[in-house]
Amino acid sequence: MPLIPSEQLKSLYQRFAGHHGAGEDEASTFAAALLRADMRGHTTQGIALLPYVDELLREGEMAFGRPVETVRETAATALLDGNRGVGQVVGVRAMALAIDKARAVGIGYVAVRNSSDYAMASSYVLPAVDAGLIGLSMSTGPILVAPWGGRDGWFCTNPLALGVPAGRRDPIVIDMATSAYSMGAVVRAARDGLQLDTPGVVDADGRYSDDPASVILDPMARESRMTGALLPAGPKGFGWVLLVEMLSALLSGERTWEDERPSDSEERPAYYGQAFIAIDVAAFQEPEAFAASADRMIETLTSARPAEGFEQVRVHGGEAAAAERRSREQGVPIRDEEWQMVEQLAARLGLATS
Repeated sequence: MPLIPSEQLKSLYQRFAGHHGAGEDEASTFAAALLRADMRGHTTQGIALLPYVDELLREGEMAFGRPVETVRETAATALLDGNRGVGQVVGVRAMALAIDKARAVGIGYVAVRNSSDYAMASSYVLPAVDAGLIGLSMSTGPILVAPWGGRDGWFCTNPLALGVPAGRRDPIVIDMATSAYSMGAVVRAARDGLQLDTPGVVDADGRYSDDPASVILDPMARESRMTGALLPAGPKGFGWVLLVEMLSALLSGERTWEDERPSDSEERPAYYGQAFIAIDVAAFQEPEAFAASADRMIETLTSARPAEGFEQVRVHGGEAAAAERRSREQGVPIRDEEWQMVEQLAARLGLATS
């Protein structure tokens, strides 16, 4: 995989956003979100997503420059309408408001309706962590995932992120699809001719399978059409899918479940409801004491005796933080075919990649 300097990627993303009508501030916000995903090893939410974002912008599914409107507000909460603005821009503004509310009253909960794809969920909890707060972020989106026990798509992969500040140690950052596998992971597995570790898809005949090629129609497309659906991680995973659905799409009013029908390979409805939560640790205990406890928890777990087949117990966030540091110093590792796709996109748009 080539190593692409982070500044080169940032400049490319800014030029891409500018080509699609973004002002300087929005272009910078958009570029920072994609770049951080790349640097933390989530390139399916960074550079691999760029052709799909281009499609959404060209088709008017989202756009730069749209206002984020306040629909309802209290001291601790707000409901925003994103007016189908670019998800990274909407998300950064929503979390900034949640952080302000948490600092004022201890907690801030901002729900958003009518947003768009916001890519890496942890992009929005990291600013809260940097401010010494606990952050949560979650989103719904395109219909991709069947309920456990079903065969038709009714949900998005419903990503969820949690960020918790520590002291000497890297913060704990959990970033996951609440489905068994993310869409990006399933597409890549199909592209590479690999099987999934567990049954993670349901094919058109209703069979649960570990073969991603049984549902992915175009493995070179980050958001390929499907002949089946993704699956939750069993009944407990389905509970996580529902949690995100209720706290973001239902609570924001983005999705009412009226006149609903399952998705198929020709049509993929999307419901972009999101939630951004910030919690002020100081409302509960001294931040220094909390950070020390978090450090001790991380250190205790990472030094625990590993099971057979494992080198060490790993705590979420540490590897991503280390990857981000390496990427800043050495460049961002990008898969060959994804860099080639972006080069083709840049050529079509008349943008330089270096």
